[in-house]
Amino acid sequence: MDDIINQRLSVMKLQMVDERELEADREYLMQMYPAKARLIMVMVEDECDKLEFEGSPMLVPYPDKETMLGIARRIYDKISYKNDTDLLHLIEVLVCNEYQVRRSRYKRRRHFF
Repeated sequence: MDDIINQRLSVMKLQMVDERELEADREYLMQMYPAKARLIMVMVEDECDKLEFEGSPMLVPYPDKETMLGIARRIYDKISYKNDTDLLHLIEVLVCNEYQVRRSRYKRRRHFF
């Protein structure tokens, strides 16, 4: 039994290292985003932070598209340069991508607890 626990702990430690490396890599690459996209990404992360809890609509097996689009629309409405559908589409993609990143992280962590 102790061997199983020790094995599981060592796997968890490896996963935590991998998780930190993945996050550091993601942050590094995000620094290469254009300035406007970086600003929008901060807003996307803030909105997604509000949804990162057990039972959240972001973490259900099949997230609702309208919820994601609603988040994108709220961010779009906060930005002063409006009437740019390309910008709205960029925000929608960033929200969808952030959902994927957080859902993947949640699933990896949930596997061990």
